[in-house]
Amino acid sequence: MPAPIAPEICIEVQSRSNSPAEMIEKRALCLEAGAQEVWVCNEAGELRFFDVSGELDRSILVPDFPLKIRV
Repeated sequence: MPAPIAPEICIEVQSRSNSPAEMIEKRALCLEAGAQEVWVCNEAGELRFFDVSGELDRSILVPDFPLKIRV
């Protein structure tokens, strides 16, 4: 059962099995549940950041967070 509310930041790890439509749906569900940002990390460790207005250049909540992590 999905949580009725989301934390401030939701992080999704995207794998090859995730379709673009699935990732859009996951982001929308997190934001609808109250998340302020959704971070998506791909298999290369690259991060994308989203809020209700769309994609962000970087996190607003944690602006110093790197755009790529080591995997």
